[in-house]
Amino acid sequence: MIEAMEIRLGDVLSIEGAPCKVISQEIRGTGKFGKTVHLKLKNLRDGHVAEKSLRAEEKAQDVEVHQIKLQYLYRDGEDYVFMNLQTYEQLSMPSKAIGRQEIFLKENAEIAGLFEGEQPLSIDFPKTVELKIVSAPPGVKGQADTTYKEVELENGLKVLAPQFVKEGEVVRVDTENLTYLDRVPIRTMGGGKTQSSGENT
Repeated sequence: MIEAMEIRLGDVLSIEGAPCKVISQEIRGTGKFGKTVHLKLKNLRDGHVAEKSLRAEEKAQDVEVHQIKLQYLYRDGEDYVFMNLQTYEQLSMPSKAIGRQEIFLKENAEIAGLFEGEQPLSIDFPKTVELKIVSAPPGVKGQADTTYKEVELENGLKVLAPQFVKEGEVVRVDTENLTYLDRVPIRTMGGGKTQSSGENT
């Protein structure tokens, strides 16, 4: 068991018998007994996201999980097939357990799998990924950088990004919310930066 105030992002809790990953945590209120912990939880079995509030003095059942390095192979109907890079055995995960983050899966790429014992639960995607823009309309002159436009990334994901980003540039994306974060700096051969994220060009 874990006390509500000790719950952190990334923890996995057992909620009504299902393993749920904490994807958002906020403490509200003042004083030990006036505080409430508000959680956003992702069910690792079906991908459903729900919210739950716990009083500071309450406890939750934590689930012991660990990561195993996997290689994504292919999709087979409603399942995704991976290879365990420790044992070289193949295993499947249902698409609903992976959720909309499936767009970040790339064939033959290595990625972390989240396991409870020997049971695969889901894929532990990194918080952010860097992707190249393959299609972007030209920026609208006179528009503030806070005015966004839709761009398409190399994996097919479409996100809203500032007017100044261009086709061919690389941007950083939040894998949980599927949203644009910033532009990745272009580096010279010597490793120096030639332009910074968010710079208006």
